[in-house]
Parts: sequence; structure tokens; C-alpha cells
Amino acid sequence: MRVAFSSQPIYSHLVPALLPLAKLTAEAGHEVGVLTSPALADEVRAFGLTPLVLPNAMGPRDFFGRPEVLERLGIDPSVMDGLGSRTVRPEPDYFARVFAGPVAGDTAEESIEVLRSFEADLLVREVADYPGYYAAEHLDIPHTMLDTGPLAPHDHPDVLAVINQQRERLNLPDVSDPLHPGRRGRIAVVPESFYPEHLRTESTVHYRAPRAREQRLDPAIADLPGDRPLVLATLGSNAAALHDDGPRTLLDTIVEVLGDLRVTGVVALGSGIDPGQWRGARPDNVYLTSFVQQQLLLPACDAFITHGGFSGVREALSSGVPMVVLPMLAEQPANAERVERLGAGKRLDLEDVSHDSLRTTVGTVLADSAHRHRARAIEREFLALPPFTDVVAGLEELGGK
Repeated sequence: MRVAFSSQPIYSHLVPALLPLAKLTAEAGHEVGVLTSPALADEVRAFGLTPLVLPNAMGPRDFFGRPEVLERLGIDPSVMDGLGSRTVRPEPDYFARVFAGPVAGDTAEESIEVLRSFEADLLVREVADYPGYYAAEHLDIPHTMLDTGPLAPHDHPDVLAVINQQRERLNLPDVSDPLHPGRRGRIAVVPESFYPEHLRTESTVHYRAPRAREQRLDPAIADLPGDRPLVLATLGSNAAALHDDGPRTLLDTIVEVLGDLRVTGVVALGSGIDPGQWRGARPDNVYLTSFVQQQLLLPACDAFITHGGFSGVREALSSGVPMVVLPMLAEQPANAERVERLGAGKRLDLEDVSHDSLRTTVGTVLADSAHRHRARAIEREFLALPPFTDVVAGLEELGGK
């Protein structure tokens, strides 16, 4: 079977779950190709897989450097004003235009030619990759969806309207269901309890989250004192860079708060931020690093401070670690709200973050055993799911091979 995988050209959409699944599929003896942008082709090769490069693929971050693209999408760039100092909640029509709109249609046309050349029997796409959905529908290729963003507004009428605009562009009939892209199949990597009732579908099969690639923990972290709770803080692969300008940043506040608490803190400053050049506080009980093996370290942590990206939330829940969620944009506010509703942590919007409020929130999550008990209960739900390796058998059934 020839299986194509596709993703938005965003690291966090491609690498944590889609590439592990593609690798498992290849190891099962199937021919695998991964549709991606030139910038992410090396990430695909690092998994031993073949990139199917889409030369003109663009992600949302690329749009804001191109005024003509924003104008075409009808996006006011001021929607992102204050990013890093306030929690930005883009409306569903913004999500629809960015992920499912005309640029997605452009990429779909490019994807059609690549998929036709690859002679794919099946397409597996991550949930925000509407170009892959359009292309598979146009070519009548069976397709399924890896749900790496369950709480984005995929079910909103604005999304349906944009889907039908792009379907018409490709001479496809209208659909009446905004969740149509996942009706043939949805692969979930969290238990059903993570989904609100209105987002649960019969087409969803739940699996245990993929494990981390073989890694070794930084020995300096292994040597940190063990006489107090361990708290990990990271703002993600891209988000941290948003805070490296200005006299006071969210990272400054996090480092200083952890320095005030009786904890051992590990703060991942983000790619490109050298701890040796860090201009902020350096408490004795806080270890600063550019990068941390997050999924490997989380099971050893007592709390996790996160921006609320789905991968980090999933990894923390599957490790039974309570969270303090500081959502910045996209579906992160919805992830934060869900974590709080499940009782597995607390949320704090960026405009409400101060030294005192963050110190109180982190202290509450550490001191209140209810958060820890709920996180552990959700971890047990993960452990009761079929292993991620079982996904391949489902793909073989869907692809008819």
C-alpha cells in the first residue's frame, strides 16, 4: 500500500504525532511519502521518510510577512496585536480563512499533482491540513484524519462555508457538515473524555499517545536536587520566541516565580535563546536551557507550566502531570479551559499574569492534591487505550490492503 501523509507546514503539527505514525506505517512494509514544505523536509528525512515537497506551501506564520496574502484572505493583521502580552482568541471565521481558505486551495492544487504522481492508495492528514482533504476528495482517494487539534472550531458554520468555497473551486459538490473532513475516519490520541460532547463522533477511534523517540535526558537535569517538587516550564517550539523582546517578558515572570517557590524549576527558553545570554533573573533553584526533552521529562515532574499547545497538554495528561496553562493564541484558550474543566490544572490568561497571580496559581496546583489525582486518573484512561502501534492495522483496513 502506498500511503501519503500531509500536514500544515508547522513543526508542532507535523513532528510530534504525524511523523511517528508515518514511520510506523513504513516499518509495517508500506511505501510512505510525506507532503511538506521545503523548510520541514529535513524533519521528514530525520525519521527516515521521503518528503514529497510542496514548493509553495505556506503556514500561518508566513502570512503575516506577506501583506498581499493577508489582503487576499481578508485578515486584519491587528488581530495579533498584543500577542505575548494578552491571550489572543481569533474568531472561527479567522480560523476558517487561515487553514481552510484560498491559500489552502492553492496548496490543494499543488498537492493533487504530487499525490497523483505518488499514486497514493490512502492519505492520512493532520486535522488542520485542509489542503490534503481537498486533494484527496478531488482524486477520490480514501483519507483519514489524525486529530492533533481537537478543540479548534472545526464544527463552526464559518468553517463549513469556506470548505464549500474551496470544494466548488475543485468542482466538488457542497457538503452540509463542517465535520465532513473527518467523517471517513478520525484517529484520536487522547481519551474520549477530553472531547466535549458536541465534538464526539462515531468515526473516532482512540489510541494511546505516541511515545517519545529514543532519547537521553540532559545529565544536568538528572543531577538537579531531588528534595522538592520538580516544575517544568516551556512555551513551545515557536511561542517562546515571541517573548524575547521588550524589557519584561512572560519568561522573566516564570523564572522569577519559580525562584520564589520551594521547587526545582526547569525552564526551556526556546530555540535560539542561549541561556548564557539570558538577561533576566537566575535563581539558584531554576535550571535554564534552550531545549528540554519534554515528553521524556514530564513523567518525573510534579507540575507543568505550558502555553497550552495540544502536544504539550496531551503529553502532560498522558503522564499524569497537573498543569498551569498560560494560553496565547489559536486553540490554546480552549485547551486551557478543557484542562481546568477536567480538574487537571488551572488556566491563567496572559493579561491576568503577574508575579503574584502566577505564584499563587502554581502554588495552588502543587498544593491541591485534587489536581494531581485528576491528572493521574486521566493518565489511567490513556493507559487503557490501544497502543499507537495499532493505528497501522486500521489504516490497512481503510486502504483496502
